[in-house]
Amino acid sequence: MKLRTMRYLVGEGGRGLHRHRGLTFAAILTMTASLTVLGVFLVTTYNVRRVLEGLENRKEVVVYLKDGLTPEERATLERRLETHPAVAGLQFVSKDQAWGEFSRSMNVEGLDEAVGENPLPDSYHLILRPGSRDAATISGLAAEVGNWDEVDEILTGGEWVGRMDRFAHSVLLFTAAIGLVVALSIVVIVASTVRLTVVARQDLIQTMKAVGASEGFIRLPFLSEGLIQAFLAGILALGALYGTTLLLSRRIAGVEFFSPAWCGAFLALAVILGLTGSVLSVRHVLKRVGL
Repeated sequence: MKLRTMRYLVGEGGRGLHRHRGLTFAAILTMTASLTVLGVFLVTTYNVRRVLEGLENRKEVVVYLKDGLTPEERATLERRLETHPAVAGLQFVSKDQAWGEFSRSMNVEGLDEAVGENPLPDSYHLILRPGSRDAATISGLAAEVGNWDEVDEILTGGEWVGRMDRFAHSVLLFTAAIGLVVALSIVVIVASTVRLTVVARQDLIQTMKAVGASEGFIRLPFLSEGLIQAFLAGILALGALYGTTLLLSRRIAGVEFFSPAWCGAFLALAVILGLTGSVLSVRHVLKRVGL
């Protein structure tokens, strides 16, 4: 699109908004409220995802080895674990290391003498690949590796992993449902506002049509109005969300505002919804005037 055309569309859209200031103000205010509601759920989802991603990184599988393995047997097991498609890395923890950590955490005098022989086995702590941290994949990995001859037992924390996956899924579905409702409301608001401005200028549209103005020349300024309204509402909603998040972060540790990428996506969504409402409205009303 040429720069001159862009200036024309923005200028016409701005003049259209100025002609109907009261209607425009009400529409932007209503859209800002709707986008803010959506933004509250998105900020909540954003922070929940951050927490869940931190927990995701703590998902690991501990493989306890049988006693008496030879170095060759352990080396063979290690190669099999390293080449498994679900495993990103592994760490060997000897029975002596494990007992030392356990003793330090218990901090009980005379524990070594009371227990006698070290009862803990050698183990491998497996670090899982990002796409292999769901409950089903972890369960499958545990079932497979647990049948290997060198392995005595597998520890996965399967119950809490399953609960975390179900919680993340529920958050995603709830946010998607709220987002759909808010998106539809914004489309309706923009469509109603633009429809009223088009109806108010029917005489001008008929005159432009009579002097040979193209269909695009007539339609685009109205589409520009809806787009500008949605963009301004998105900016205001982001400002309100930023202020609210800033206040909450002083009371609740760890609460963060959107990343720049999420802010851009939020504004893009607002613009797309505004443009959609404008297209639907302009198409409907201009058909009535024979365009």
